[in-house]
Amino acid sequence: MSMDSEQLSLLETSTVSSEYIVSQSNELISTPQDLTANEKKIIFTLASLVQPEDENFRTHRIRVKDLADMMGIVSSNFYKKVEETVTELQKKTVVIQSDKSKLVVNWLSSSEYFRGKGFVELEFSEKLRPYLLDLKRNYTGFKLTNVLSLQSAYSVRIYELLKSFEKLKKRSFSIEELRELLVVPPNAYKYYANLKSKVINKAKKDLEEKTDIKFEIEEIKKGKKVVGVTFYIERNDTFFSEVLLNDTAEETAYAAIIRMGIRPNVAKLLTEEYSEERIKDNISYVLHQKNVDHIENLSGYIVKAINEDFVTTRKQTSPKKNTRKDTLPKWFNETEEEDQEENDQDLAAKEFQELLNTLKENKAAKQSTNR
Repeated sequence: MSMDSEQLSLLETSTVSSEYIVSQSNELISTPQDLTANEKKIIFTLASLVQPEDENFRTHRIRVKDLADMMGIVSSNFYKKVEETVTELQKKTVVIQSDKSKLVVNWLSSSEYFRGKGFVELEFSEKLRPYLLDLKRNYTGFKLTNVLSLQSAYSVRIYELLKSFEKLKKRSFSIEELRELLVVPPNAYKYYANLKSKVINKAKKDLEEKTDIKFEIEEIKKGKKVVGVTFYIERNDTFFSEVLLNDTAEETAYAAIIRMGIRPNVAKLLTEEYSEERIKDNISYVLHQKNVDHIENLSGYIVKAINEDFVTTRKQTSPKKNTRKDTLPKWFNETEEEDQEENDQDLAAKEFQELLNTLKENKAAKQSTNR
């Protein structure tokens, strides 16, 4: 057996999906990143494969065709274009500043492109572990599908910057700070009018048409000069509803769970524990609630619905006036306080982990009985 064949046999191919969730620390999001739109999409795709139970970064083998699809490359020479993008990404670094240090790190510790095999193997640099792995607080998650249709690197960056402040509903930047975070070259869009037209307004249009958030802006002026911009962030309900309410009748229960942004390992546990009918009925029940657009952690809420069988336990219950608080777990309540948001995330993670532990215990008990 050749070295290449031996190495290829060690890894299974990772399944990628636009429905997977990308999770990043807010500290990483708020760091300047000089990546193209396609380089960002590779990073996001790799980040979406990180599992909650992972203790270390794993090398992921991904089909080149899958990466091309994620990047929107439709030409016949997509193998070459993906290889070129991966090669350039391997050279890119990110600089993360803190009070204690200045970390300069490559995004990838390794990238191996297997010519003629149709695979590429990628792994994050270990120093990025605190920013992409085992996140408990001060992080932002979003479905991969939100960024895949964005062709502008500036639109991608504005999306993730604003998404990290979605709960607070607004974010202000000085013009210089915005240029720095977007890594706008010094000689590009030197006048605010050009920056607004080519970058901000384009992102405004892109996000409203293709993502789950949208924004309005208010200019901050010093005299007649615009020195900053405040972004007012809203959920894009039209996009949100269209994505959620796609017909699920022909989907398997597993596919329906994945489309709700639930990770593959959790989806596997759910499908092993509960019937196809129970899973799909509870997903449908949640999606047709009047207040579905206001559920912040929809994937966690759907796991809870399937586990507790809301169709049976809640369908016949008359709703109270304060439907939101009566229906949703306490971590879904909106707040504009960042400290409260962190506490809510901790509680959500704890309760969500309890659900997973229950599913795992049930699975172990069944296996023990079968023996």
